[in-house]
Amino acid sequence: MAPLADTWLVEPASVSLNSVFLDALRELAEEQSVRRQALLKAGVRFTATGTLDAVLASYTRLAAERVRQRVVDVAEVAGPRSVVLLHEAGLVTRYGEAGGRELRAGLQQAARHPADVPHGLWLLPAEDPRATPTPDGRTVEVVNRASEWEVLGGPFLKVLRSAPARP
Repeated sequence: MAPLADTWLVEPASVSLNSVFLDALRELAEEQSVRRQALLKAGVRFTATGTLDAVLASYTRLAAERVRQRVVDVAEVAGPRSVVLLHEAGLVTRYGEAGGRELRAGLQQAARHPADVPHGLWLLPAEDPRATPTPDGRTVEVVNRASEWEVLGGPFLKVLRSAPARP
């Protein structure tokens, strides 16, 4: 059997979810004439109290919708049967109850259906490649470990790390 890296016929598209999420929040703040500082303060309060206020929750839900569309756009530009590599997913996970979980689950569901976009989806990296991924302390759903899980290493990771990142 050929190594996994040799089976890809197209270059994977790489998306930093944190970068795209922050860009979407900035755009929303500008569109709504809201000071970004107010959103940052709400984020600090969320960190301190664990309670997400309604305004920040609303913005993160809207941002998550935009992030999903941008990931789909990247996949469409990359071409049919392309694979999207998601990395830096901490913010999406942090705001899981306010759009993040739906974003991740929606992308996962689409990747499980060959006719949907993206065709393939990988969340990189896991802290411990053999442990269930838990970015920001929250578990990522894995339905079938045999078909939805791969431990990457060696030359394959080197190729992934050198690929150009696309937000």
